[in-house]
Amino acid sequence: MATAIIGTGGLGSVIARLLAAGGETLRLSSADPEPARTLAAQLGPTAVAAAGNRDAVEGADAVILALRFSVLKGVIDELAGPLAGQVVVVPSNPVTLDAHGNVVRVLPDGQSSGKVVAGWLPAGAHLAMAFGSMSASLLESASNRSPEPAVLFYVTDDDRAGAEAGRLIRTAGFEPVKAGGTGQSGRLEVGGDLHDLV
Repeated sequence: MATAIIGTGGLGSVIARLLAAGGETLRLSSADPEPARTLAAQLGPTAVAAAGNRDAVEGADAVILALRFSVLKGVIDELAGPLAGQVVVVPSNPVTLDAHGNVVRVLPDGQSSGKVVAGWLPAGAHLAMAFGSMSASLLESASNRSPEPAVLFYVTDDDRAGAEAGRLIRTAGFEPVKAGGTGQSGRLEVGGDLHDLV
């Protein structure tokens, strides 16, 4: 199985390290190609830096869009053709920092980021919201906990996306737990009742 990870910043690089440690083959891409090349070299032969986002998606069994919410729609629009029929996993939280450094939502209260992202995806794409319910540092430290694995929550309305999200979550060293459909994505986000729970 091969997974494309678009975005190799703080969260994307942690997800890549956890999946690579679990044996997943990865195709990495980022806006600046150098971080993807550096990360692929660190991860070894199971990871390659793709020539770009479209190249990363080609031949992948799933695509993780590990991007800031503010750039997510633009990348989805760029990849609309290749994402049709594809399993798409989105960890993004709809938040940003205001002028005072405070975390603020970029969507109106009560609006589900999962529903918004589902509306951006092309017809036939299979969406799961996963890997965004923990900060990058907690995600990394909680992986492969023993004797009982930490739980990682996900939401989806799609059986195929749910099966693939569950497989990826297990590969990353967690026990997957479905927390509802995409309309429940707010529970996983910063400020949600399931955020940063293990």
